[in-house]
Amino acid sequence: MKRPALALLIVMMLAGCATVPARNIDLVQAGMDRNQVRAIMGQPDTVTHSPGHECAYYALLKDFWSRVPWSVSDRYYVCYDEGKVASFGKVDAAPSG
Repeated sequence: MKRPALALLIVMMLAGCATVPARNIDLVQAGMDRNQVRAIMGQPDTVTHSPGHECAYYALLKDFWSRVPWSVSDRYYVCYDEGKVASFGKVDAAPSG
């Protein structure tokens, strides 16, 4: 009886780390500024900087049917050039540089 409760607790904790649904990335458009993206996506998990270029990374919750106990979220990126969205998508397909 303790194992199912422990498994449920772990899944709930992992889900709590990614509360924004992945479908929100579909609302992001090229040319948006950081504030518009944050209104849709929330605060990024991490951000990388280089001169004139910035990438924000998010852990977004998978849709219900795509989840498995060991994977309830995917990583996505939004990259800005001069403060405007230049590219975005799933980290697996992130542009280099």
